[in-house]
Amino acid sequence: MKVVMKTKLFCIRVFSSLFFSAGLMGVFLAFEASAQTVDGSKVPDLIASENYKIGPGDVIDVIVSKNDTLTRTGARVSDRGTIQLPMLEEDVPAACMTERQFADLIKEKYKRYLVNPFVTVAVREFNANPVALIGAVHSPGRFQVQRPMRVLELLTFVNGPTPTAGRNIEIIRNLNRPFCNEGNLVVQPVNDGEDLISLELENTLKGVETANPFIRAGDIIRVVEADQLNAYIQGNIRSAMAIPLKDPVTLTQAVAIAGGLTEGADAEKIKIRRQVPDSINRSEMIVSLKAINQGKRDDVLLQPNDIIDVPGPSGGRKILKGIMDRLIPTVTQLPLRVIY
Repeated sequence: MKVVMKTKLFCIRVFSSLFFSAGLMGVFLAFEASAQTVDGSKVPDLIASENYKIGPGDVIDVIVSKNDTLTRTGARVSDRGTIQLPMLEEDVPAACMTERQFADLIKEKYKRYLVNPFVTVAVREFNANPVALIGAVHSPGRFQVQRPMRVLELLTFVNGPTPTAGRNIEIIRNLNRPFCNEGNLVVQPVNDGEDLISLELENTLKGVETANPFIRAGDIIRVVEADQLNAYIQGNIRSAMAIPLKDPVTLTQAVAIAGGLTEGADAEKIKIRRQVPDSINRSEMIVSLKAINQGKRDDVLLQPNDIIDVPGPSGGRKILKGIMDRLIPTVTQLPLRVIY
């Protein structure tokens, strides 16, 4: 009798253990399913829980219940962050609002025509926050980011850097592209057009705040291969290009490597923009190439990620992205993934 009872007790315990394990497995699978992007890529659960902020280029549907006249589907948000809606004389600002916030705003505007209108807003196409991650990472690609995200989070999403990664991360940033800041759309047209931000990979992976900035729409992020440190020269020279710094290179050598100055170049006001240590900001120095050639001042030894601008009377410049295109694969050929 005792043997039978012990056998039954053992079976119950085994069954309970299996049931508990199966339950855990079900929870695990449910978590796994909730942390998948549309193409099956895993994302942190925190990303999935954020509310998306509408931005320029997004396509949205504005549904006014039981009123086809005021309903508008497939409305594209303009570069200024606005859309046009029926019966409203002025464009309505939509950028940097959640779907619920924008629906509440439209509801208030339509109260002049309807009593307590019911409005819903849904983003149909996410186009506002494209970024690209390339270079020495395991899964390079293009992404539509749907929440505020720092560089380290994006690196984690692509399974981190490869063993061939060097010491630096470069961010090519379009300074003319609008971006959201504390609920407002910021538009800052700048003559320079683009900037290059250099970060120390080791500090980024440690989560050091100065080496882990927030990503902005349009950023191209490149994890540099080992021993691929460069300075960049552009403007009124024969060939805008990246200058390898495997060996020490001076300003005069960089100008010679780029084929020399073009006619009308201002050799006395060459700008060297150098990133401030532990910051995304840059300092700027004005150097006279003429004074260097005459022995009146020392030549300048270039540092990694220096940007050399040679001005001229026309003010024409070759933008930094044109230089980087020679170093990286065509970004548009990379797979597009959505990060929720």
